[in-house]
Amino acid sequence: MKNKILYIFGSEWFGMVIATLAVSQVFFLVSKYLVNIDLKYTGEVFFGLGIIMFIVIFILWAIRGLTIHDKKYLHWNNLTRLSFIALIPIILFIMDHILIDLIGMSKLLAEVSLYNYFFSYFLALVLGILLGYRLYTKEIDKNEINYAIIIPPLSIGTSIFLATPLMGYYHGDIAETIYFLVLMGLGIFFFLYIFIGSIALSGHVSNKADSTLPTAMLPVGVSSLIIINLLSIMSFGKVIGDITLNFGTVEFISILLYGFEVWNFIVVFILVFRKTTFGYLSVWAYGFPLGLFATSTIKLESALKIPFLGDIFIFIWIVLMILWVYALINTYVFVDRIKHSVKA
Repeated sequence: MKNKILYIFGSEWFGMVIATLAVSQVFFLVSKYLVNIDLKYTGEVFFGLGIIMFIVIFILWAIRGLTIHDKKYLHWNNLTRLSFIALIPIILFIMDHILIDLIGMSKLLAEVSLYNYFFSYFLALVLGILLGYRLYTKEIDKNEINYAIIIPPLSIGTSIFLATPLMGYYHGDIAETIYFLVLMGLGIFFFLYIFIGSIALSGHVSNKADSTLPTAMLPVGVSSLIIINLLSIMSFGKVIGDITLNFGTVEFISILLYGFEVWNFIVVFILVFRKTTFGYLSVWAYGFPLGLFATSTIKLESALKIPFLGDIFIFIWIVLMILWVYALINTYVFVDRIKHSVKA
């Protein structure tokens, strides 16, 4: 019975953590936008909840891998679960980013964050390489081809959240190294998304499995993350040679990408109400992309000074909260089913 309970704690549970951290991040952004301190405190509650979730889930996930001997290679043999492991570096990037935002940068925090940045970046890179290797060498089941497989390249692009405060603190060789890795990461996740995302889209169109449908929200996160990267890189100025991004060019590209975000969001939002996704843990996949969507929206609003983007930002925040609660209910239903199956 113990093993049966532990067995359910696969890497997909990390989706709960990143969705909760996304809610926390958006609460902080909304609190600044609406100038409401209570929303900031609410964001802190979600941040604390996200940390607790991560610790508990990581421990259970690790114990599962160490104790259930016949399941040690399950993640290696399943592209979806292998991909969800890449949520760990995303979680580390976002947690560190929020912590810096909350307490401010100090010498100690800067040093710890720098080590975390390099560790998480190369963990994301390694997981992306492993995914690529398995895509080329594994006999793939059709249920494994879904948008979850874009998480490893996506995780590399998420490094921008931690790179931004670090670039504001460090200079010289360290800043140049971070800047180089950010640009390299942007290239990796953009071009891999074109390649792997096409495969994922093909899988969704041909398979149409309800259990993986929520991962179709991830492309919203990809285009959002590109916008966040471009706006952040532009703010760095000249770091290596004469590399700079023109504000007008960034504006133009960002608006193009934003159109793709909106289209994807509307399509998946309609699917939320038309397709059955109840009782699946995959519904947590709505959280992180919507968090990125909200972040890119408010960054664009700040850069372009277009008022209606602020209204869209608030709308995304409300949708994110509704879907977070929906995912929590789904998790209860999922666990309840497992409990009954174990008793049976």
